[in-house]
Amino acid sequence: MVVNVKNLNGTSDNPHPAGYLSWIDFWERNTGRKANSCSCVSCINKAAVGAHVKKVYGQNNWYIVPLCYAHNSSSSDFSVNSEDLVPVNG
Repeated sequence: MVVNVKNLNGTSDNPHPAGYLSWIDFWERNTGRKANSCSCVSCINKAAVGAHVKKVYGQNNWYIVPLCYAHNSSSSDFSVNSEDLVPVNG
């Protein structure tokens, strides 16, 4: 299922949880997958960061998804597959 999300800008100072090397490592270990490509469904770029996002419609929960640099700095809404969303306390 595809979900509309919004990038949470200004969260790069949030430390990743203890025991993880980075936010992308957090995502990979929680999904069991490698973060090879950007999670935006219309993007073919390589994932560069584990980005904080929240659903456009729904609760105010934060999630981590792998994004390319362009989508990580985007202020526009975009779509990701729901199985790419890994919950994180914000």
